[in-house]
Amino acid sequence: MQDHSIQFEPATERTELIARYEKMRYGMFVQFTMNTFLDQPFWQTLKDPLPRPETYSPTKLDVEQWITVAKKAGMRYAVLTAKHYLGFALWDSKHTDYDVATSGNKTDVVAEFVKACREHGVAPCLYYSLGVDVAHRRDKAMTEDEWYEQARNQITELLTHYGPITVFWFDGMGPVPAARLQQAYDTVKSLQPDCLVMMNHGHVSGTRLRRWPTDLIDGERTLPPPEGHNPWMEHDGKTYYIPMEVCDTSAQGTFSKGWFWEPGEQMKEVERELLALYQRTTSRGANLLLNVAIDREGKVPTATVERLLELGEAINRGGTP
Repeated sequence: MQDHSIQFEPATERTELIARYEKMRYGMFVQFTMNTFLDQPFWQTLKDPLPRPETYSPTKLDVEQWITVAKKAGMRYAVLTAKHYLGFALWDSKHTDYDVATSGNKTDVVAEFVKACREHGVAPCLYYSLGVDVAHRRDKAMTEDEWYEQARNQITELLTHYGPITVFWFDGMGPVPAARLQQAYDTVKSLQPDCLVMMNHGHVSGTRLRRWPTDLIDGERTLPPPEGHNPWMEHDGKTYYIPMEVCDTSAQGTFSKGWFWEPGEQMKEVERELLALYQRTTSRGANLLLNVAIDREGKVPTATVERLLELGEAINRGGTP
C-alpha cells in the first residue's frame, strides 16, 4: 500500500452514520469460502498444502437464499467472507489467480451477495483477511510491500465494483504492523468515506485498543461487561466513539461447532440459548453478528434455517430488534 499524505481517523462523537449501525443490532456472519470444502479442522488447513482452486465447487449455490433467510430472521446486515485466511477470493480478482474465476464454480459471489442484500433491504458488509493469507504470503512468499500492495488493490476492487458497502471487516490482524493498519483504514475511507471499518480485536472491555484505527470493535465470542459497553474510548490521549459488536457461533456451540460448515454436524434445539445470547449482547449495548455456516451445496442448511427463524420469532416476541 502506498503512503497517504492525509490520515483518516475514527469519529470523536456519535455520528448519524454510527447511530445507524448501532440501530441495526443483529446481523448474519456468512462463513463461506475454500474451508467449506475441506474436511480438515480450520487451523490445520493453515499448515496443509494449499487446496487447488477447483476444490471450491458449490453445486447449488443460492446466495439469494442466504439473504432471504437473514431478512426473515430479523437480521439487518450481513457480513460475507470475501477473502478468508487461505487467500481464496469470492470474486474475480485481477490481482490473483486464486479465486472463483479459476474454481469449480465461477459465480461472482460478492456481486450476488451485494445484489441480494440491496433487493431485500439488508446492509451489505465485506470481510477481508488482511494479515493472514496462505496462498500469497506463505506459498508465493511475497515481500511485505508486495503483499500490502496486493491487499490495497483488492480492497480497491471490492469498494469500487460493488457500490456502497456498510462495513469493511478486517481480520487476521496479528502480523499486521500499525502503519499498515492505518494504510488499510485510509484506503477504505478514501474510496468510501461512509463505509465503517472494523479491525477485529477479539476485544475485552477495559483493555486498550490493540488494532488502530478502527470505527468499531468486535468482542469475538466475548460479551460486554454486565454494566454494558462504554463506547467512549481513549487512544493516545484522545477520546473516540467506538461501538461494539459480538460475533459468535452460538451460546454453547450447539448451533454450529465452528465457523465453517462441517459434514454430519447435528443441530440441536437451541432457541433458548441463542435468544439468551442475543438478549445479553444487545442489552449490554453491542450488536450481535451471528455466525451462519453455508454448506457445500452453497446454501444455508435446512436445520439452520429452522433455528434462525425460530430465533427471529422469539426475538419478536420479546421485542423487535
